[in-house]
Amino acid sequence: MRAARAGALVWAAWWALAFAGGALAAGPAGEDRWWRPAPEAEGGEVGIHRSPADDRSYRYLRLDNGLRVVLVSDPDGDKAAAALSVAVGSFDNPEDRPGLAHFLEHMLFLGTEKYPEPGAYQEFISAHGGSHNAYTSLERTTYFFDVDAVHLESALDRFAQFFVAPRFDTEYVMREREAVDAEYRLKLQDDARRQGDVLAEVIDPAHPLAKFSVGSRETLADLEGRPVRDELLDFYRHHYSADRMALAVSGKAGLDALEALVRARFAAIERRPAPAPPAAVPLLAEPGPVLVQMVPDRERRELDLLFELPAQAPQWPVKPAIFVGHLLGDESAHSLLAELKARGWAEWLDAGPAYDTTRGAAFTLSIGLTPAGVSERAAVLDLTWQWIDLIRQQGVEAWRYRELAQLQETEFRFLPKEPPVEQVVEVAESLHDYPPAEVLRGPYVLQGFDGQSIAAVAERLRPENALITVTAPEFAGLTRRSRHYQAPYETRALPGDQIAAWREPIDPRQLPLRLPEPNAYLPERFPVSARGGPASAPTLLADGDALQLWHYQDRRFGTPRSVFSAQLLVPAAQGERGTALTELYLALVGEQLEAELYPARLAGHGFGVQTWEGGLEIYLEGYADKQDLLLDRVLAALAAPRWDALRFARVKASLIREWRNTRREWPVRQAMLELEPLVSDLPRPLALAAALEPVDSEALQGFSAELYRRASVRAYAGGVLDGDQARRLAGMIPARLNIGAPAPEFRRELARLNAAARTPARGVVVEQADQAVILYLQGGEDSLAERARVAMLEKSIEAPFYTELRTERQLGYVVGSQIMPFDRIPGMILYVQSPRMAAAGLTEAVDGFLGTRCAAIDTQTPAELEDLKRAVLAHIEERPKNLGELTDRHRGSLELRYREFDFRPRLAAAVKAVGRDDLAGACRRLFGDQRRGLWVIAADAATVEDLQRHPAPYAEDRYRYPW
Repeated sequence: MRAARAGALVWAAWWALAFAGGALAAGPAGEDRWWRPAPEAEGGEVGIHRSPADDRSYRYLRLDNGLRVVLVSDPDGDKAAAALSVAVGSFDNPEDRPGLAHFLEHMLFLGTEKYPEPGAYQEFISAHGGSHNAYTSLERTTYFFDVDAVHLESALDRFAQFFVAPRFDTEYVMREREAVDAEYRLKLQDDARRQGDVLAEVIDPAHPLAKFSVGSRETLADLEGRPVRDELLDFYRHHYSADRMALAVSGKAGLDALEALVRARFAAIERRPAPAPPAAVPLLAEPGPVLVQMVPDRERRELDLLFELPAQAPQWPVKPAIFVGHLLGDESAHSLLAELKARGWAEWLDAGPAYDTTRGAAFTLSIGLTPAGVSERAAVLDLTWQWIDLIRQQGVEAWRYRELAQLQETEFRFLPKEPPVEQVVEVAESLHDYPPAEVLRGPYVLQGFDGQSIAAVAERLRPENALITVTAPEFAGLTRRSRHYQAPYETRALPGDQIAAWREPIDPRQLPLRLPEPNAYLPERFPVSARGGPASAPTLLADGDALQLWHYQDRRFGTPRSVFSAQLLVPAAQGERGTALTELYLALVGEQLEAELYPARLAGHGFGVQTWEGGLEIYLEGYADKQDLLLDRVLAALAAPRWDALRFARVKASLIREWRNTRREWPVRQAMLELEPLVSDLPRPLALAAALEPVDSEALQGFSAELYRRASVRAYAGGVLDGDQARRLAGMIPARLNIGAPAPEFRRELARLNAAARTPARGVVVEQADQAVILYLQGGEDSLAERARVAMLEKSIEAPFYTELRTERQLGYVVGSQIMPFDRIPGMILYVQSPRMAAAGLTEAVDGFLGTRCAAIDTQTPAELEDLKRAVLAHIEERPKNLGELTDRHRGSLELRYREFDFRPRLAAAVKAVGRDDLAGACRRLFGDQRRGLWVIAADAATVEDLQRHPAPYAEDRYRYPW
């Protein structure tokens, strides 16, 4: 649902605008409105509107220094979290200091007066089961963390000091400037960054969007008489004022206790004089349309129309730009996208607000083009302007707005509980955009149809206001380069007669385009599961050779939603050719379903078909009311796809391009794409592209006709569905797909690595300047005890590895470690990508780090060992917060063959049983000379060729697991 995703970017950082069904209450003066102003609680407190499905308690307060705060009390929460958003971003960078706001974001993590050690904050959060991050956007900088709930007070104490007394140590100013530069260079070939760089050069240079936001070694260098540290301090003192901040905190404690924690720590943030509001600057220096052509790094083709709008936040109850994006982004039959696809000119479409700031907003309509679409781009533009005019003439209707409001109301009514770190980021951001009472509900509110404000947005979508960008490799040869990302581009004049034609009003009767009819998939009933009941494991309802069905009847979450998934074991879909053909078959089916079932997706029904290593998977989720109808449509498309030569050629070319574009991924990602086939023998993307290249439509039709001749089904149904409904859904699959006989036994195969003094290496040639290494370390056995030991070892190195290689040595921006199990075999990876050190140096750095770790384990005190266990258990024992999380765990247990669904409790018990000697022995096995390890190195051709001249065997046998 690309249109909804585009619109969601403006209104919240974490939620995707999902449209679901419900009912409206009539408001005064004939308006349709379901929202009401929040009442004040006793003592004059603002009452925060929450979803009826939300059992948490909330409080809004404003400290004496002006800091706005929302507190969330969640007694059942295992994790606590906090986010603080400052109303300052890249728009506020000084003209001659690009990237300063982003640099400041980095610096706040590197020591405060109370906690001066640069890695202290990261190490505390990691050691107590948490995570942390931050981001800088146009007018916001937002910092956030989560942590094991019992450690919220200590985490808040450290977090608050970022905004009270940061150190800005000179030594780390110099070092972290290198990290910012590495981040900039990491994305030199990122097409979104390159397009933004071109945009900055063609708009009015006085517009804040023309500023370079990331920063580099050059832009952040010391200038004569102007050390960058002094300017960081000035920027901090000028903008980091308490009254420009919004804080959200979620914890287990009651609201009074949370308020005391916040007041004691955040009241010390200074309130400083407000900076003068900047003058508004138009996006385009001259009336449009402006046409830009640019060359991408990857093979991709795109048409973008960007229109300036006034700031939209003041119109949050009506959301006119969101509604217009909803109309333009329609993907159903007879929409602009459907017509472009039918002609072989386009693959996808996005529409909605691009950004919304106090200094103005913008609306974008983006179309993913095919090569034919690039050739016919003038005709694509003609149809696009006709579609926009059709929306202006026929789309601004009250019933369409009411339907969208209905969908939004029901989504909020049954809003699933989200992880606390996601919620606090969302709430902290919302405090800048909505009244305090509406920080939860505001993103979902559509107050009432206001045709005038909606028409005003649609009226802005005229050629004279448009910046048109066409991105395509066909423009190779352009000589002008953007300043920071060296993207080739040019601006071109458009013929006057073409512009005049776009301005002519259309006759809808002459168009192939039509607006959608009322949505037939709106849920009509909302059966809701029980709430707060005891946890129960799924039960086995069928266990035959051809069909296995597991069922979970929810009694915990009080939800009208359900999840149904079915993995089909299909021998013909395995191997390189089988996987490639299955991917193409499912891509064609998926596109057919997207057009047919787009209204269903808007109404809150999710669906999908995808491959897995043994065959294919069908997935449904959403309101249970329409699941039978939805599955029937999905199975009908799988059983009898519509074969169309033009669509076949377009979808096949798109898949091949996607696989080949993996060569343009970051080096560390390319190394990861190489690791999985080495361990699990899955096909590589480039091999899939090669296998698909000679396939024609006739071959694919023959393949799909025989695909289900032998197959077995493993189905799972969870949520509000009862056992009879689950049986009915599962039984539809073999009947509709004409499965002839059960599939033969399937076994996953995983490489068992050698235990050797010399760790073998495999290489992948990359075209980027950075080099990267991944060290995969495999556990010695398939057991929960080994999995527990590996998890504890990875947690013990998580923060120190990052601090030493990233913060202290500044080897690169991408540095980290993580658990990496393959099926039931435990393992971990350590990875580094560097713009300044070759792969050989990176491997030495990683080995050097690991060489010191076992000594730290040997000297660990009993208290430190228990702290390490608690940090690992914080994730394992965290309770699921919603139906989706719980059903994902159920299906994960089935994947790992824990049919009692006790994987997590058993793993937790294994962690608790680990002694210091166990951990020390595992450290020597995993990190020492006889480790079962494998290097994957992404580097230049010469380095990789050298590896191939000295090959070392990396596997001695294989693990084999039944399906």
